[in-house]
Amino acid sequence: MYPYQSPSPDSAQGFSALKRNEKYFLTGGDLFFLVEQEHFRVHRYFFERESPYFKAQLAIPAAPGAPRQGSSITSSIILDDVRSADFARFLWVFYNPRYSLYDASIQDWTAILALAHRWNFHEVKNLAVRELEKLPVPDIDKIVIYHKYDVDRRLLERHYIAVCEREQPLSMIECRDLGLETTVKIFRARESVRSTRSADGIRSPITASPVELAGIVKDLFDISEILTSPVEDTNDTLPANIPGSNPAGRLVIQLLILKIFSVC
Repeated sequence: MYPYQSPSPDSAQGFSALKRNEKYFLTGGDLFFLVEQEHFRVHRYFFERESPYFKAQLAIPAAPGAPRQGSSITSSIILDDVRSADFARFLWVFYNPRYSLYDASIQDWTAILALAHRWNFHEVKNLAVRELEKLPVPDIDKIVIYHKYDVDRRLLERHYIAVCEREQPLSMIECRDLGLETTVKIFRARESVRSTRSADGIRSPITASPVELAGIVKDLFDISEILTSPVEDTNDTLPANIPGSNPAGRLVIQLLILKIFSVC
């Protein structure tokens, strides 16, 4: 996030490419952003009230003789690595004309969740999660999204269970999206709730009761308490202290997962 710098006389082409966002360049707005090639003019109040991150950034005093950061179009705050369409979706939370009715797609709420998590808009993040909970998000997608944006994993218990109960194993694409640690844990859970393979190599159906399956999932994914740590690291380090695991079994699983990732 950087203050806007006016283009030089030689960059008239770049200057002419800039435009005002059609929906969120608001009369009376006192905070200016530049996202991609679009200017946004909104109200500072929401950003200072809802986000400790922006409250701190906007409290930084301007240099002598310089305008306050974000106070005019020429001192717009540049938001890097943000799509203007996603920023517009995020602003819609504050300027929704339907008051408490928030009707949006899974993609929209995921984009809102991403920015709320990035900028510490805690209430907006909670809203995005509540709305995603109402939508039919596939189990794997829900796990990936909630891990990425550090959402309470207690909300994922039924999705972990569904993945462990399903007949088909994880695909290579699903393994890649989930990351190594989560993939290994799901393999361990699926292995734990099924009996040993028969002579023809076919594994019997689930033998664990629903209560036992829930207990296995809670132990593996540490969801007895609210998660406070960041999203998992998806490097090639195996998780420690997996219930029911052993060194030989972990080695076999590690080699299997590394092979999967090498061809994904």
